[in-house]
Amino acid sequence: MTTMWRRALLATVSTLAISTSTGSASAQDIQLDGIIVTFSKTLQSAVDSLSASSTIGREQIDEQFQAGSITEILATMPGVSTDDTTRDPGVAINIRGLQDFGRVNMLIEGARQNFQRSSHGPNGVMYIEPEMLQSVDITRGPTATIYGSGAIGGVAAFEILDADTILRAGEYAAIRNRTSYSTNGHGFLQSGTAAVRSGGFDMVGQLNGRWVDEYKDGGGDRVRDTDRDVTSGMAKARWRPALGHQITGTIIDYHAKFTDFGTATGGSSRDSDLDNLQFTLGYTFKRDDTPMLDFSAKAYRNSTLLTQTRTNFSPFEPIGSRRSFDLVTTGFDVFNTSRFNFGGTALGATTLAVTYGGDGFEDKVVTSDPNGNGDELTPGGRRTVMGAFVQGQLKFGTLLEIISALRYDSYELEGGTTKLDGDRVSPKITVGLTPFKGFTVYGTYAEGYRSPSVTETLIDGLHPIPAPFVLLPNPNLRPETAATTEAGINLKYGDIFKPGDAFRGKVSIYHNEVEDFIGFAPVSASPPPFGSYQYINFASVTLEGAEIEATYDARSWFVGVAATHIRGTDDATGLGVDSIPADQVVLTGGVRMMDNKLIAGGRVRFVAKQDRVTTAALASDSYNVVDLFGQYIVSDNVTLNLNVNNLFDVEYRPFLTQLNDPGFNARLGVTIRLGAN
Repeated sequence: MTTMWRRALLATVSTLAISTSTGSASAQDIQLDGIIVTFSKTLQSAVDSLSASSTIGREQIDEQFQAGSITEILATMPGVSTDDTTRDPGVAINIRGLQDFGRVNMLIEGARQNFQRSSHGPNGVMYIEPEMLQSVDITRGPTATIYGSGAIGGVAAFEILDADTILRAGEYAAIRNRTSYSTNGHGFLQSGTAAVRSGGFDMVGQLNGRWVDEYKDGGGDRVRDTDRDVTSGMAKARWRPALGHQITGTIIDYHAKFTDFGTATGGSSRDSDLDNLQFTLGYTFKRDDTPMLDFSAKAYRNSTLLTQTRTNFSPFEPIGSRRSFDLVTTGFDVFNTSRFNFGGTALGATTLAVTYGGDGFEDKVVTSDPNGNGDELTPGGRRTVMGAFVQGQLKFGTLLEIISALRYDSYELEGGTTKLDGDRVSPKITVGLTPFKGFTVYGTYAEGYRSPSVTETLIDGLHPIPAPFVLLPNPNLRPETAATTEAGINLKYGDIFKPGDAFRGKVSIYHNEVEDFIGFAPVSASPPPFGSYQYINFASVTLEGAEIEATYDARSWFVGVAATHIRGTDDATGLGVDSIPADQVVLTGGVRMMDNKLIAGGRVRFVAKQDRVTTAALASDSYNVVDLFGQYIVSDNVTLNLNVNNLFDVEYRPFLTQLNDPGFNARLGVTIRLGAN
């Protein structure tokens, strides 16, 4: 028996001996009934939103995933993919073919995740432990006009656990312990969560450890240097000093150790230490007797420091050389919603909700590389982005809904002798019609605006050998502007074939034209032989596609589908856009038995090849992957989970990623809970 097996077994036995938890509740919530905020900042279910929005809650995450990474969760959502290296635990989110440099507004507890460094991987990643998650809320496209600057691809918001997730009714304290073991790479998770509640105050805290060895791909080959150690913790406190008032504070601390390579197969090798520390402080006020006030204010600070030490030989950089990448994002978000009721009309009761406010953030980048050129490829600098918005949501009974919005954005960027600034007003209009109950059709026109990042503007150096091409700064970069036209249908029916069953569905088609799209391109053949490259503005690119998300739940069994079709074209050349993921269809199904104590099911992902790229090396082959999941609630205090990922041990590499994904992997988890009344 290996040391890792012994450690996993001993930890599981000790956990069973000293602590206790709960499985999920009734397991009968429909995913599209989940609440979203990324579309309009007002609470509504995903299926009712006039947008391409999706959500996954904690219950479904526990039942179906036992996720080792948010990639496992996001890969099942339409229009969403991820880009990572499987070495670095950071994940970039791609929505409708757009990613990197803030094109997708990635948020944790409302704090922007803007960390970026130049590499052969993604240019913009976030770090999050899946055990912390309460929900994932996605809105695709620039239709979330009021939800932050730069989000021409969409918004991905991650909320962490609160005390209500751990505490049951009548309890003042509870603890939960979760242990899991994965066969491929001998992955081991230990997670402990505790929550307390007293009067108007509650608090939850969590500590996590993940240890993973190198895994094997579907071909049986060990994937080099994919081992990592990740430890994390969080605390979230809420205080309700009076009716309607709530103050919330969160701390998230994330640490990772991993090996970074210049490319998938070699290049520079560096031991990497990642430290990510986030603070958020928020205040909300909402009461039924004050319709003019639904107020929210939040401030945050997100600091990410990556320190690397070279471990292999180079004639230009000695072993032991250190470099660091430090990005601090400080920001705020303040808004209020005022509601008006105009009484009955020929179309029904007329209501108006007006949401208005402002947000802003500052990115401060500091890079140090005394023996190399990391500080040239990821230059230091400062960018400040501010915005203000107003949105009106007018409803005429259940028949007609009109949403109109304006957003003003401005930015300033500086580094060295370069200074840039700019501003713009972006409009949005959405009209939704519900001619009969359960069927809604909507149309949207929306614009978005993304300012250039520090790296895109100021990069200035020489790419390392064996391809030492020159990288040039571009102080004349213009911001990207996106104009999207979208149409969609929402379907919501119940008691169709039997009492209590439910069907939810969303279909959307879109056409997004991005002017002045910023991309990396050769600009000169001099100096030979490799020439010069630069971030430049392309005239425009067009992104268009369709998405389907639907679920039927008969309570004793369920089935769902999520499908994505995306095409992207450089309008000047007719060539494909390199960030467009492959077409995909995901089928999920399962059964609930033994009074919902046992849930078992599976998922199949059909992924097409993607060869509509400018460089053959980026192309990926088609593949089909089968995953199984199961959960058994042994008692009120003990739950068992079993997941089998890549059941048939398929060898494959997702588009944009550098390495093959893991082959067959079985993951067994034990959750134990103890509460005090």
